[in-house]
Amino acid sequence: MAWSPPEAHAKVWHLYNDHFRPTQKGKVSIALSSHWIKPQHMTEKNIKECQKSLDFVLGWFAKPIFINGDYPESMRSNLSSLLPEFSEEDKKYIKGTADFFALSFGATLSFQLLDSHMKFQQLESISLRQLLYWISTEYNNPPVFIVENSWFVSGSTKRDDAKYIYYLKKFIMETLKAIRYDGVNVFGYTVWSLLDGFEWHRGYSIRRGLFYVDFQSHDKKLIPKSSVLFYQKLIEKNGFPPLPENQPIAGVFPCGFAWGIVDNYIQVSLMVQPIGSPAKPLDKIMLVNLPNEDFAGIYYHSTARKWV
Repeated sequence: MAWSPPEAHAKVWHLYNDHFRPTQKGKVSIALSSHWIKPQHMTEKNIKECQKSLDFVLGWFAKPIFINGDYPESMRSNLSSLLPEFSEEDKKYIKGTADFFALSFGATLSFQLLDSHMKFQQLESISLRQLLYWISTEYNNPPVFIVENSWFVSGSTKRDDAKYIYYLKKFIMETLKAIRYDGVNVFGYTVWSLLDGFEWHRGYSIRRGLFYVDFQSHDKKLIPKSSVLFYQKLIEKNGFPPLPENQPIAGVFPCGFAWGIVDNYIQVSLMVQPIGSPAKPLDKIMLVNLPNEDFAGIYYHSTARKWV
């Protein structure tokens, strides 16, 4: 007998449920990877295409398991000859065979390996919060465990992975917002990954680990990256406590506050003038800290454009 993916998963779940759960008291799910998609234009057609995109990528497994034991209607309509038919007994056997929603949301599986046809000419987005809210509303607010999440840095990055920290903080803050503001039942989060490793079609050209792995060394030396300290402190504080540096700020700058734009097409003049000396027309002043208090400015003259 040939098993479809939902049926194969259901068989494993029932095996554990019947023979191991009574003594082990464990929980079983299936890790589902997904992107997020938004419409090119806010039209009914584009919105339906976004729904179809999520159905084809995530709903393929999620709808049979979490809703009714069958594939999404959009898949049935477009792929009727390719999808197996489920009897009512099959649907009952498949439905409910996950104790929580295990979500994978990362650069490789969710986006880089996503077939372009699965976007249905809409715009992919890395909004984890919106995806979490959609899962909550689409699948009857299941408990959600984020089992894989992060972004990537260049394969040449060693310890200073500021880009990785930026995205990690962004995703974790979006998760917190989904919990606090949207009522999504997220109960756990797992960062990918502890160590740098082989990243699918990207191989070793990118890195996604908290620890740098020197693949050229004999003993594969490990070096903790900056993200290790960030994630460690995050876990210690259980999130982002209401410290002053974490609070949004609103207001205006002091009267007379100086605003400017740096121009990178400039030629440095060797002439340094004391405070109070008038600048020549077309000269640009850049304030600097100099040891001699009699001087506070270096004058630049633009050769590429006129200063107004």
